Amino acid sequence: EPQSRSTKELGGVVRENDTVRCSHGSRCFGLWEKRPGGEIQPVKQGCWPHVGSQQECHSDRCQITAPPSQIQNGNYRFCCCSRDLCNTYFTEAPHTQSLQREETALIALLTVAIAAVVIIALFLGHRMMRGLADVGSVSVCWQLIGRGRYGTVFRGCLHERCVAVKLFSSANRQNYVNERSIYSLPLLQQHDNIAHFLSADERKTADGRPEFLIVMDFYPHGCLSRYLSVHTVDWSTCCRMNHGVTRGLAFLHTELNRGDQYKPAVAHRDVTSRNILVRADLSCVLADFGLSMRLTGSRPCCPVDNDTMAISEVGTVRYMAPEVLGGALNLRDCEAALKQVDVYALGLLYWETFRRCSELFPGEAVPEYQLAFQAELGNHPSFEEMQILVAREKFRPRFPEAWKENSLVLRSLKETMEDCWDQDAEARLTAQCAEERLCELALWWSNKSCRPTA
Repeated sequence: EPQSRSTKELGGVVRENDTVRCSHGSRCFGLWEKRPGGEIQPVKQGCWPHVGSQQECHSDRCQITAPPSQIQNGNYRFCCCSRDLCNTYFTEAPHTQSLQREETALIALLTVAIAAVVIIALFLGHRMMRGLADVGSVSVCWQLIGRGRYGTVFRGCLHERCVAVKLFSSANRQNYVNERSIYSLPLLQQHDNIAHFLSADERKTADGRPEFLIVMDFYPHGCLSRYLSVHTVDWSTCCRMNHGVTRGLAFLHTELNRGDQYKPAVAHRDVTSRNILVRADLSCVLADFGLSMRLTGSRPCCPVDNDTMAISEVGTVRYMAPEVLGGALNLRDCEAALKQVDVYALGLLYWETFRRCSELFPGEAVPEYQLAFQAELGNHPSFEEMQILVAREKFRPRFPEAWKENSLVLRSLKETMEDCWDQDAEARLTAQCAEERLCELALWWSNKSCRPTA
């Protein structure tokens, strides 16, 4: 599974995810601190818009040329440069025995700049300064917030509005094209549980390579797995989260004709807790449509020759249905089969989310957050491991001991999960039926006799 990573190297070179892009005319700068033990960490990376005529900032590398004793403030190192993302790294050139007057002046200037930056950092609580780049005709400022399998996600501002910018490399162009086409379907952006798409753009990097951008609303709590890893939720919030995801998936699966607008049925094909985003009010939206497929309309999902593999073995391994893992996906009824694959993953999402519901564990501690099958296969299960566990052994995530109590709510909740992840794909609930089940669960909770007790 894709993981966000930082890479740090000693010996005078540091790489950190929080890099920036700067608009024409400004320069990138970086400030690093050497911590006890020798580890070097970035303190600030951003744009310096008033560099005047200092030639040292026109280099395409963020290089420190003065002796450390003169350029440091304590254990800090500072450099500036002119190319996009050039402040990802800094290097220390070989030290010279003497400095020209111009270099001495630069050292003084940098020392003052370091002091100013440190003061600002303390005042703003180490908030990242952000650079500027152009996306089409709009100005967007960038701060890296995550990396995925097919793209890198930045937080930014668009006309003073907070947005998320998903950046695809040229190698992932097809995922960009697919995601953009799904977001552009009629009626999709009118639904409250589909991530809100703003714009898309194609452009060239500084070295001439193409890159692709999708701009969306910013969701402050990030993805569902990240939120649940640090928060528990009450019953009402848990139901609202899962109902939003299910409602969004049911809408995606539905073919609609409204006047002159037509929306085909769509399979998501990568339903995971990383692809669910959490709003400020803790409701959820479905996102990341780079692997999605239209099931009806002018491009139905009938496999042709080599397309069979592309249709069947797609998605995140942890959430793959048994028929996908076992190579037994029913491609004779591709539309139904791919919807059933989505619903299987939905059942795993329910398990992950309701395990963090505080009211389902009365009188005891709520378990730590776990991904489905994490206890059995760890953080990075292989396709073969999942195939053996899920397809052959028909294993599913275990319910907590606290859920053995025979209350109406718990019985119905467990049955809903089991009916979503059934080994027989045709026996699974539809997304529409799962949505109805969640509505019933929310209503039953109002009757205290239906709830679990300590």
